[in-house]
Amino acid sequence: MSTPTQTETSNTKGLARLSDLWNEYLPYWFIAPMVLVMVSITFFPGAYDLYLSLIEEPSLNIFAAEFAGLDNFRTAFTRGGAFHSFVITVTVVISALLLESVLGFFLAAFVAGVESNRLKSFYRVLFILPMAVAPVSLATIGRLMLNTEVGIIPYVINAATPFAAPAFLSDLPLLTVILLDTWNWTPFMFIIFYAGLSSVPDTLVEASRVDGAPLWRRYVHVIIPYIKPVVFVATLIRMIDLFRTFGVVYGLTQGGPGTATQLVSINIYEQMFINNQINVAAAIAVVYLVFVIAIANIVIAKVGFEGVWD
Repeated sequence: MSTPTQTETSNTKGLARLSDLWNEYLPYWFIAPMVLVMVSITFFPGAYDLYLSLIEEPSLNIFAAEFAGLDNFRTAFTRGGAFHSFVITVTVVISALLLESVLGFFLAAFVAGVESNRLKSFYRVLFILPMAVAPVSLATIGRLMLNTEVGIIPYVINAATPFAAPAFLSDLPLLTVILLDTWNWTPFMFIIFYAGLSSVPDTLVEASRVDGAPLWRRYVHVIIPYIKPVVFVATLIRMIDLFRTFGVVYGLTQGGPGTATQLVSINIYEQMFINNQINVAAAIAVVYLVFVIAIANIVIAKVGFEGVWD
């Protein structure tokens, strides 16, 4: 019987160590490919965007690129209209989010209070329909309906009121954008809020009714606190999505007239593809990314989300 050589013994110990290592970290090996993909698609574009914002001209050769410091950021905020587009974006986000949340909640409360199941189904389908319209189609429909010569909305205002219909896209462009987005995305808030209201236990509502609480007190002191996590998650998701708004506004006004509806996303597009200022566009995108992340974290920290992530 031959004895194992020193090399064979060393190989056996190495395989044993690898086996132990594999078994000890087994769950992590399985999720490692997904983590690698997520890191690649999340952090690489951000890192490349930061790189573009810090150099003079776009170049794939990192060592040959000329470092520009903060010049691109300075150009973005002095001649690139970045500050103005940030103000416009925040105005649209706050206004649309407030309108969509309030309308979505009232529609959800209305449908939840309907006793007939057939009517409930009808209202659910009716209120969800606007969300099915694609952004480009919505912008086209909006331009036709608001047209001062052939649009149905100016025609109704002129026919039913003593006031002349305004030219929505030139006189009230920002308000028009906010209202159109509200019409398009209130159904999303309605769906989430309706699901939350449907989860409230009947015994809880019945107990408050027996105690003699009127309807508004039941909502304020019982129902809304119960669905607070749902309200918070819906608001956070919609807020982040509003910061990404592009298609509807660009199709409706192309950021105009002038720069009246130039959101940050539209400003980045124009700097990138129209003005050919790639590095300036990258600088605005970097600031915007940091801004949105900061706002989201402030909302998460301050608004209150006990029970949401538990």
